[in-house]
Amino acid sequence: MKLIILVFSVPFIAAFFIESDGNGEGRHHGGGGGFSSSSSSSGSSEEHGHNHGHRPPHRPPHRPPNRPPRPPRKQCDEGWMRFERPDGLIWCIYIGFSGVTNGYFSKDQAESACQSLGATLTGFQNDNERMTVAREALTRITNQGKTVAGLWLGATNLPECRYPSCGPYTTFRWTDGHTTGVEGFKWGVGEPDNINWPGATACIQQFIISPNFVAGPGDVAAWKPAFVNGDLDKYQCTSQSIPNTRYYACGKVGVERTT
Repeated sequence: MKLIILVFSVPFIAAFFIESDGNGEGRHHGGGGGFSSSSSSSGSSEEHGHNHGHRPPHRPPHRPPNRPPRPPRKQCDEGWMRFERPDGLIWCIYIGFSGVTNGYFSKDQAESACQSLGATLTGFQNDNERMTVAREALTRITNQGKTVAGLWLGATNLPECRYPSCGPYTTFRWTDGHTTGVEGFKWGVGEPDNINWPGATACIQQFIISPNFVAGPGDVAAWKPAFVNGDLDKYQCTSQSIPNTRYYACGKVGVERTT
């Protein structure tokens, strides 16, 4: 005789078929594996059902650790160009216009103008400084309706090199106290020359010249083949100077600011 016993379990229903062998013994059909798995699923379902909608414990908002204040940064005053030199020095350059268009503005007068700004006539540490100044100065003279100007720089001849040229890199030195090396020198054709210019020393002016320069009154036609914008020229330090329109470039170390 076979006896069928149904066992109900919520939420699962399991059926056991017990087959009597006539000796009061029976064999289970259906195996416990499926039941065990269902029981496990049931427990898991109940656990998920119990936690449904449960919010994690409140945690305070994340706050970054206090950051130390930024160290002061050396900057340039408004109107000055900022350059970071290879040694980390922040160097500031200001392009000044003397207002003079008749040449009567000497290198010494330019130096005095820079000193009134807490600066000195600048040298060029490298080609980037030289050409950044040249491009900005060219924009300014173009806005004035000019095509050429001379810009005073801070340099003087080395000993024994006031009259004879000692070569492109050994005729002059920069005088601002911070510009070093020779990377800022780029001369026009035939410069530095061997002319015995008047005065106790020789100086450097930078040619600011437009590609469409045409010599006018007081100009020299030979400037066009000899100089491109930004080239340097060994020249006298005294007035009267040509080109007649006179600019100058001042330099000073950047000042510390916290912003």
